[in-house]
Amino acid sequence: MSVPKSLLMPLSSSGQERERMLSALSVTVHFNAHLEVLHATLNPRQFIPDQVVARRMPQNLLHELETLAKKYSVTEASELKQLFLSLCEQHHILHSKRFSPDGPSAYWQEINGLRSELVGERGKVSDLIIVPQPKSGNPTSTFEAAIMHSGKPVLLVPRTLTTFSANRVLIAWNGSTESARAVTSALPVLKQAKDVVVGCSHRSAVREPGIGALIRYLEHHGVTAVGTHFDSRRCSAGEGLLQLSESTGSDLIVMGAFTHRRVHEQIFGGMTRHMVGHARIPVWMMH
Repeated sequence: MSVPKSLLMPLSSSGQERERMLSALSVTVHFNAHLEVLHATLNPRQFIPDQVVARRMPQNLLHELETLAKKYSVTEASELKQLFLSLCEQHHILHSKRFSPDGPSAYWQEINGLRSELVGERGKVSDLIIVPQPKSGNPTSTFEAAIMHSGKPVLLVPRTLTTFSANRVLIAWNGSTESARAVTSALPVLKQAKDVVVGCSHRSAVREPGIGALIRYLEHHGVTAVGTHFDSRRCSAGEGLLQLSESTGSDLIVMGAFTHRRVHEQIFGGMTRHMVGHARIPVWMMH
């Protein structure tokens, strides 16, 4: 794995737009990468079933709805883009559609379509997808698409965070396939970190490969790490992991994104949902 050079961030007007832009630009500078900000808009006709349009809705009303929606979306997109361009200029980041070998670059992409589908699609040709924590505290369709369909790591970022750092990294390890994939995808970050801690809950301590095996694996890649266990008997594994991240002064958590099947749909596991709702530092996730 090489250092991520192609970054993708979906952006919606759901609050903290400035903070979310600054956070993504900070990640871009950290990796000296190229960022594509994806601002997706929808035509109201896409929400109305064809049979309703054909039989019940007056065409003049439909046209009025489309006109109002377009006017609003164009105004909103213009304001957000101007803010983005201003922040790029302030932080000396080139606004360009193409990657720049001379420094970090970023590009505003206005596109029509469903955000979650676009993220799942565009994410496949990106190195890292930056997703803000949902306001609701629950996984969104965009987060799910990024995790489940892109095949790439996702950086979950607190909505008010404006500066990204990865000097102290905490790996959440339980011997699972998801954890292994997360660690492998994050190797470039781990190599640059000053301190790396491997944390494992007491409940997962018996699972193999254990902390010692992972530490030896990391040594092969020039990463020195120390291991520790955290108590998850009196609290959830997610709470225990966040307490450990605070006590170790971590800047970033690396972990697997876990799911289980319920009937015909994928449901995120308890630790993943806890991180989505409560993490106070960025979380590097991989399914």
